[in-house]
Amino acid sequence: MEGVRAAVAGGFRVTTNTTLFDGADPNSVRAHFDELMATGVESMMVSPGYTYDKAPDQNHFLGKARSRKLFRAILSNRKKSWQFNTHPLFAEYLMGKQDFECTPWGMPTYSIFGWQKPCYLLQDGYADTFQEMLDTVDWANYGAKSGNPQCANCMVHSGHEASAVDYNFSSLKGFVKTAKRYMFPSMYEDAGAQKLLDEWPVAGHGPLVQIGDKPVAVVVTTSVNEHASSVAGD
Repeated sequence: MEGVRAAVAGGFRVTTNTTLFDGADPNSVRAHFDELMATGVESMMVSPGYTYDKAPDQNHFLGKARSRKLFRAILSNRKKSWQFNTHPLFAEYLMGKQDFECTPWGMPTYSIFGWQKPCYLLQDGYADTFQEMLDTVDWANYGAKSGNPQCANCMVHSGHEASAVDYNFSSLKGFVKTAKRYMFPSMYEDAGAQKLLDEWPVAGHGPLVQIGDKPVAVVVTTSVNEHASSVAGD
C-alpha cells in the first residue's frame, strides 16, 4: 500500500487490479476495498485466479462454483464508496447472475514477440502478423464450451469481460441492460450473501511460494499517461 499512497500523493490517477485465489476471505477483501478507496484510488478491477500449467502453486485456484460463491459474498451489499473499473455485467457474471462464454479474440495482444495467440495464460505462442494469428489459431478450442479441459474453470476477465462488452453492443437488450447498470447502479442487496459473510470461516495464510530455484527480484511496472497523469500497475 505504500506505493499506492505515494502515487496518489504525487497527484497520479491510480487504479488497481486484484486477483483472488482459493482461501481468500471475502470480509478481508471488502476491508481492502475500503482501504483502497480511502487512500484515494480512482477505481478497482477484480478477477478470480485461473489455473494454468506454469503456475508454481497448483492447489489454490478457484473452481467456478467457489468463484461465484466468493464473488457473491464480496460484491453483493456493496458500499456506495466503491468504484470499479469493470464492466458491470462481468461483475454480475462473477456473482453468478450472468452467463457468458469466453471471447478469446476480445483482447489481442502485441509485443516484441509478435501477436500473442490466446489465451495468454496458456502460452500457445505468437504469430508474426495479425492476419497469421487470425488464420492459424483454432478459435473453437477456447472457452468452457469447447471442451478444452484447460478452460473448464476459467472465469478471468481477459476472455469473459470481453463477452460482456460484446453483449453490451451486439443487441438492444444488452445495450439497455448495461445502460441501466451505469445510470442506476445497484448495491446488489442480498441477505443470503450477507449470511455467507457472517458465517465465512477465517482461514490462516499459507506459506509464500517462490518461483524458481533462486530469489527473484520483484519489479513493479507502471504506465504513466503524460496528459492524464495516471499510474497503473500490478
